[in-house]
Amino acid sequence: MNRFSFTYTASVTLICCLGCLFSCSEDLLDINNDPNTSTQLALPNTLAFAQVSLVSNLLDVPNTNAGSFSRMWYTTAIRNYEQNQGTYSESWVNLYSRPLANLQAILDGSSEEDLGYRGITRLLKAYTFSVMVDLYGDVPYFEALNPEVTFPSVDQGEAIYADLLLQIDQGIQELSAASGSVQGDMIYGGDRSKWIKMGNTLKLKLYAQTRKENSINSVQGFNQLINADLISSASDDFQLKYGSQQTPNQNRHPLHVNHYNQATAYWMDNWTMANLLNDGTISGVTGRRVSYRTVEDPRLRYYLFRQVPGDGGGSVVTCAGGGCPIGLIGNGYLGRDAGDPSAFSNEGALIATFGVYPVGGLVDTDAPRTVTASDGTGRGVFPMLTSFMVKFLHAEMALTTATDGDPLALLTDAIGLSMEKVKNFGAEEMPSIVGSPYEMSSEAIAAYIADVQARYNATESEEEKLNIIMTEYQLALWGNGIEAYTNYRRTGYPDFAETSPVMGNPPYPQRFIIPVSELETNPSLADYSPDPFEPVFWSQP
Repeated sequence: MNRFSFTYTASVTLICCLGCLFSCSEDLLDINNDPNTSTQLALPNTLAFAQVSLVSNLLDVPNTNAGSFSRMWYTTAIRNYEQNQGTYSESWVNLYSRPLANLQAILDGSSEEDLGYRGITRLLKAYTFSVMVDLYGDVPYFEALNPEVTFPSVDQGEAIYADLLLQIDQGIQELSAASGSVQGDMIYGGDRSKWIKMGNTLKLKLYAQTRKENSINSVQGFNQLINADLISSASDDFQLKYGSQQTPNQNRHPLHVNHYNQATAYWMDNWTMANLLNDGTISGVTGRRVSYRTVEDPRLRYYLFRQVPGDGGGSVVTCAGGGCPIGLIGNGYLGRDAGDPSAFSNEGALIATFGVYPVGGLVDTDAPRTVTASDGTGRGVFPMLTSFMVKFLHAEMALTTATDGDPLALLTDAIGLSMEKVKNFGAEEMPSIVGSPYEMSSEAIAAYIADVQARYNATESEEEKLNIIMTEYQLALWGNGIEAYTNYRRTGYPDFAETSPVMGNPPYPQRFIIPVSELETNPSLADYSPDPFEPVFWSQP
């Protein structure tokens, strides 16, 4: 967060670069106004850039590392949770200087006649800062976007959350009072009713995340909201959908770009693959089954695509030195155990990679091949708030607090909504799958849900039941490592630390590290010493 991050010079420069970063397509930045000819604040372009830059920045290092911490995938750069004071330098600056600076420009440069823009912007700003608190714990907030404050001070996470709840309320009020159209909205197309649902759902999530601490009356707030106008179907989901264009300007999902062009950025984590296959895999370290289920997850072929049919012809060497928690999962599901030091650079054409959901890749039809940039559409999504999240959070609250509802019934609904979303997404992006033997069937979905229900009913303790809820939640979150990382730190589940511990057993990072460039250049933070192993406020009772 250097000096220029909070001036609108940076914001105007970014707005004017909009045309060269993304082209007009059916899904991204289909705006008629040319930002290169504007000399004033162009609300549609500023809003569009803020949305796209927000998601693209979150999908970069933050999502990659959070997903690695929560055992979705594995990267050598973060093999044993090796964060350092430079790990987040670029993403930290980019979040403040791009989406947040442009959102603040809308709030400061719009009028009372622009209530639609202001309401949407306020909700986007609240979502962005909530994610930053979830990742870093304490961040500059109250002074951060004030151009008159050169060196903003850091604010405590609980104080930021309390204000975010107020900002959400104000944003919803502005949207309710607004009239006229909103242009440049890449998420909901200017539909104010859907933004109101997003605001209510975001607020509900903040209440659920603070159930263990007492600065916010979370249970009361959650109970008051649970019957409000929330995201209740996939059509209401808060997500950005990418385009299919590669040239002259790339607008495909970043994970499709990175994993379908022989430049595979990371491996799939064996814990996740074992919890999708559910074939009885036993941890080599603990001797326990890695998953509690006995039925294959119907989403497996939509989540993962195999590039080889077997073990890579013996080319893959795993867990050099021994000590594999799981080891090599065969039949083309080549990934890594967390902490495995033996990964080498030319595995890109061998390892399992992303499927059709959520990156717009391919459905696995038992025809493995090395994927290329021409495979799939790239029209992926980054699901930030969804209908299945609402049900999972309600199940958690109903189990652990005085919140009404049957946890198992809510869990069943949540899994069903996730399955429906993934199946429909696959049909839209790969129509040839419809009616084929590889399409997710109603029978397979029902069998999986029955298996989960049986296991849930067989457990006796609240902790065991919570593990099932949070494990199913994490599997539904495929592609969104940030939410999975938050859930794990808040609840301690899924129980991968017990079923498949990280090689070397490194201490678990409870938060991201504020970059040293910020600490050294901002005198207001001279006495602030962030501890990556100190829990974020909402995980403390």
